[in-house]
Amino acid sequence: MKKIGLLVFLLWAVQMAWSQAIYDPKCITLMDAPLEGPDSAFIQALKSVGFEAVAGADDDDTYHFKGDFYGIKDARLEVTVNEHTKLFSEATVTCGPYRTRELYERNQKYLLGKLQREWGNFKAKGDGSLYILTDYGYIRQSVMLHENGAHSISYYYLNMSPYYKDVSNMGLKGFVQEVITENPVAENPIEHFDEMGKLESVGLTERKYNQVGYLMAATLTEGGEKKQITYDYNDAGNLKRTIQTNMVSGLKLVTDYKWNDDGEMVQQSQKAFDKDNECIMSVTMKYNIEERDDNDNWTKNTLHITNWLKGQRAQTMEVVQTRTISYWDED
Repeated sequence: MKKIGLLVFLLWAVQMAWSQAIYDPKCITLMDAPLEGPDSAFIQALKSVGFEAVAGADDDDTYHFKGDFYGIKDARLEVTVNEHTKLFSEATVTCGPYRTRELYERNQKYLLGKLQREWGNFKAKGDGSLYILTDYGYIRQSVMLHENGAHSISYYYLNMSPYYKDVSNMGLKGFVQEVITENPVAENPIEHFDEMGKLESVGLTERKYNQVGYLMAATLTEGGEKKQITYDYNDAGNLKRTIQTNMVSGLKLVTDYKWNDDGEMVQQSQKAFDKDNECIMSVTMKYNIEERDDNDNWTKNTLHITNWLKGQRAQTMEVVQTRTISYWDED
């Protein structure tokens, strides 16, 4: 009996660890299940909220599930992945058909109430559907009237955020392809990202991402020297701290990041420590954002820099920066 009890406890612990590991505040979710990533990620996430895969049409880019949608039994869920990246793209949940108008109206009101408590008030479209646009996706409610007079209720989820969070770690939003920065400080003048949000950098290797695309550790090679980097995040999914350790000299660079309520990076604070853990340099960079593009990413910024070196007085300066940003989903 003790062995059985231990086994049950271990299974519960694994399930709890998984449910905590897949949490991601930077994506659209379905009943707290992150709708993102490869099938190995979103299938497990959907299973954790009660959906099970079922047989469907023979299509490599479409997955079919069945389960309870906010307590509505036997809801059908269809998930489509991007044909190029094979990452989650969109999903549709269908409830019904309901043969009586009373049952349809009751469930429609119930489901809308559940979603609005989670996401906020939905807006009406000209075709009679309701929708809401979040920072990371789009949800639409629509109703289908069948020939026999029955009604089905559908909820369409569209993912609008990259799976890998390398883009957001730089304070950028959307499917960024390239960033060109004039007067860069503590960054490269040109950065490229792939369609999945991953930074294209030959110098950043041995990357370790968690299940929802956050970079947790990597190796940076510069000037023939290797540096180990660890990444830490706050509850909002924003980069909180990086620690970069030079494996040859023992020099350690600790960078702390501050963000505003709109998810914009507003400050970086760097401190360098020698092998004896003595601080030998400190740099604080504060952003004064002046212009943004249509995706709410800054295109003009004045950087206020305070720099201190051991044995010297602190110095201040200002750097005006401009950025040109291109996106994968641009026409």
